Amino acid sequence: MSFKAPVHIGEKEKIYNITRVFAHSDTLMSGIINAYSLLYGKDETEKLISEFINGTPPFEISSTMPYVNFQYFVPVPLGMDMEEYKNNGIINAENQKELKKIKFVREKDLFEGFPFKYKPTGSFLIPQNEFEKDKERVSLGRIKERARVSIDRQTSSSNIYYFSHFEFEKEAGLWFYLKINNEKFENKVKAAIRLLGDEGLGGDRTCGLGNFEVDFKDDVPQFKSDKSKYYMSLSLVNPKDEDEIKSVVFYEILTRSGYVYSKAGLGIKRKTVSVFGEGAVFSSKIYGRVVDVTPDKFTEHRVYCFGLAFLVPLPEGVMLFGSR
Repeated sequence: MSFKAPVHIGEKEKIYNITRVFAHSDTLMSGIINAYSLLYGKDETEKLISEFINGTPPFEISSTMPYVNFQYFVPVPLGMDMEEYKNNGIINAENQKELKKIKFVREKDLFEGFPFKYKPTGSFLIPQNEFEKDKERVSLGRIKERARVSIDRQTSSSNIYYFSHFEFEKEAGLWFYLKINNEKFENKVKAAIRLLGDEGLGGDRTCGLGNFEVDFKDDVPQFKSDKSKYYMSLSLVNPKDEDEIKSVVFYEILTRSGYVYSKAGLGIKRKTVSVFGEGAVFSSKIYGRVVDVTPDKFTEHRVYCFGLAFLVPLPEGVMLFGSR
């Protein structure tokens, strides 16, 4: 996803001076489904959604993640023992503070078990030799603020507020995994994602924010084995039953709320749901579920939060707390 305009992804409702950089999988999926509906209509969209609800998802997606200069990053697995990597000479960090800042590692480094020596640079972990070449190499972009004015309809009085957005560097942007399970949907889903790029991702799309161009690539990593002792989710997850809850090893719980994405539900709040955040580690494969979050008395269409797990196997040797 190469952004042609700044992006605003809200952290909390009605708070405009804070923006996230990355879109969670439920936000991305809502955008894709809405674009699919614009292209193919309500009936076809309901057929698509029913596939997810019935446990046969036509496609799967991760949350969005950063790329910089053609290097693709993924979240650090929750519970990854950075101190142990430092003690083993794999990570060269000057202090604990540097270790705590690390939020993203290169996709290929994680899946290959960190074969080099590494150095933290902000929230990214990169090979030591690349750090020595150019310390400024990993720069995703910057947050900027714009002053705006709201007018009270009754009194006509004005009020200044600040609206934050994120501007990506020229060689930086976001990416996500797209796994097609049913080929008959492939062209339609990709068309919907392209339309989403034109429509915009995130907030303030009517002002031109969030527009992007998408490039589909087939060079996905080849895992040595799909079977693993641990699996990490690259999406939000809402467990479907007690067994899935019991399989979680390391996790962060997030609360997902917000507004209905479609034009029919503009300004209407959806119901709140709790999920496991990206980077959660599980001891077995789980599926997750799609949660109905339709607001009371909203009858235009059903509203869903997609909490389906997008799992990747962690390679043998990844050092987690208590796993040694």
